[in-house]
Amino acid sequence: MEKIELYYKAPIFIKSNTVKIEHPNNNSINNLIPLGEGSYALTYKYYDDFYNRDFVVKRAKKNLSEKELKRFKQEFEIMKSLNSPYIVDVYSYNDDNNSYIMEYMDFTLDKFIRLNNDKISSGVRKSIILQLLKACKYLHEKGYLHRDLSPSNVLIKTYDDVLVVKIADFGLAKNPTNELTTVNTEFKGYFNDPNLKLEGFNNYAMPHEIYALTMLIYFISTGKTNTSKIDNVKLKRFVQKGLGDKDNRYKSVDELCEVFKNI
Repeated sequence: MEKIELYYKAPIFIKSNTVKIEHPNNNSINNLIPLGEGSYALTYKYYDDFYNRDFVVKRAKKNLSEKELKRFKQEFEIMKSLNSPYIVDVYSYNDDNNSYIMEYMDFTLDKFIRLNNDKISSGVRKSIILQLLKACKYLHEKGYLHRDLSPSNVLIKTYDDVLVVKIADFGLAKNPTNELTTVNTEFKGYFNDPNLKLEGFNNYAMPHEIYALTMLIYFISTGKTNTSKIDNVKLKRFVQKGLGDKDNRYKSVDELCEVFKNI
């Protein structure tokens, strides 16, 4: 039986006489520290004195079209609807300035690997990969394809005794029931299947997600993105199948995971 790791504990039952404490400054966020900028939004870090912790504000750029703003809010709604320890938590949306508050994570996967690649143990690398796969399995079971998996959209929170991996940035997430997923979207990202340039991003499907996951697993395992020279024979075969002909790739996260465990 596979070992289950618990990262969070939450109360199942709440007494009827429980007192709810409201945040005294719900609309006041000060001292924003810029974190980054994407195609549609800017992100800032701030410290909340009431909760004694850091949070992130993700704010849509002012020049977005109505459809782009709708997609931005949809990203929040998707993340809000998901309930997994491997998905970044979001808390509240502000319609006045098109922004939302989300939990703060310590590193992007890219930064964590760059800073620590020489000292990351094989056990830690495996833990990161298995958490990533659990996140993607959960998403797929909910009917979503992320479509933008990369080292910048996989985040890491460090605790004294464990690393927790979470997926963020659902702006391109695909759900067959949502009309916005059919909007023509430009191919982007080194970790995406290059064949999408010819097939069209609207045709993104499970084989393309498997390609991105295989690239991520290789990156986490080695700290490299160049797959042309792989010394480990088992890892090489794993990568070749995950990146090879679309019809011959792993069919699911479960299959990908089972093969990876035997490397």
